[in-house]
Amino acid sequence: MRLPNFLNDPGLNDLRDRMGGAELGIFRLIVNPYRFTIGELEDLILNGIDIRFLDEVRALPDGTLSYKERRVALFAREVRDSGRLGKSRGDLPHFHVANCRVVRAARAADGAVPYAVSAREDGNFRINLGYGSELRPSLERLPVCGECLSELAFDGYSSALAPLDRARVLQGFTLTRFFERYRRALAADVKP
Repeated sequence: MRLPNFLNDPGLNDLRDRMGGAELGIFRLIVNPYRFTIGELEDLILNGIDIRFLDEVRALPDGTLSYKERRVALFAREVRDSGRLGKSRGDLPHFHVANCRVVRAARAADGAVPYAVSAREDGNFRINLGYGSELRPSLERLPVCGECLSELAFDGYSSALAPLDRARVLQGFTLTRFFERYRRALAADVKP
């Protein structure tokens, strides 16, 4: 289907003249690789987005993590069963919300583990659980990294706290409160 040449339409030309738009100008479609598409935003919240390299996830000046134009949680996409996961989910890896010591070490190690980013607020992450040579998708509640909370001093968390106080802060942490304090959408003045 061919569209008509709207520049030859007398009604549109008259309207453009009355609006003072004699110059047509130039329209260019520019794709910004740092902006999300609607599909990517849905994936970010529902399933997470796989990343190839950890340096795709930036550390912001406040210590939190971002991917493209959003604050995110970082997690290991693949979790290999060491024989204990069938009995207890306590061995699942932590998710990260800050550029903590663990994340910095993973960056230095070149990120051999497949990672993903997410903006879910319920604490559940779509991971692939490995049993032998098989991987099966699973929605799992992952614990937050204490090193991240310490890095941000979130709710006063620090390694200097008494063990019961540390446990209380860890148990009370929610991504909903995290994203209320550190909003997901970054300000326009934060450039990639």
